[in-house]
Amino acid sequence: MPLPIEAEVREASRDKPVLGILLSLETSALSETLVALEALRRHEPLPRSRETIPGLVVAMWDDALLEAMVRLLQLLDDPLALGLLTGARLRELYVALIRSEAGHAIRRTFGTSRDLGRALALLRENVREPLTVDELAREARMSRAVFHRKFKAATSLSPVQFIKAIRLNDAAALIAGGMNISEAAEEVGYGSASQFSREFSRKYGLPPRQWASQSMTRSTSIL
Repeated sequence: MPLPIEAEVREASRDKPVLGILLSLETSALSETLVALEALRRHEPLPRSRETIPGLVVAMWDDALLEAMVRLLQLLDDPLALGLLTGARLRELYVALIRSEAGHAIRRTFGTSRDLGRALALLRENVREPLTVDELAREARMSRAVFHRKFKAATSLSPVQFIKAIRLNDAAALIAGGMNISEAAEEVGYGSASQFSREFSRKYGLPPRQWASQSMTRSTSIL
């Protein structure tokens, strides 16, 4: 699910930069792979459940998953193979992922939690708009009460707290990237500069201008 995440790079330099990979799981290929595995009875079909999967799941890597990821990344150095083998390598990675420690959460997520995912995707696509909880509940095809309960179980935040958190996270990223504070506030949907400053200070412990100054100092010292 598109959750607001905070992270800190503890150590990085020009010689040893931090590299990352983002792999989207919302693809038909993953669903097809999951159906094929269950059809072969390598996994029993999932029983119906009211369980709400958390929006963020942490699981240990295993050797099969790591090997599949490395094989996928190796295609970046071979344009011809990249064009021919990407689909097969992705499917190999999906199989390893489904059979890993994270597999249970993935199988559940592609069932009951997908409705919540639609609501969160709507929020991410319209972060500047004044979306209401009722609108998000309708997108998730739930009543307001059920949506509120399942949303908090999945994200640990109420819908209103989540909207505020995701807007402030986006604003912090824009400010760290050099955008003017007032422009960043407007970009994420804040019409009041004083409200933005107050809520930003509450979340990050510093007023936006001071936080931006410290962020710039940290970036300069790393380079």
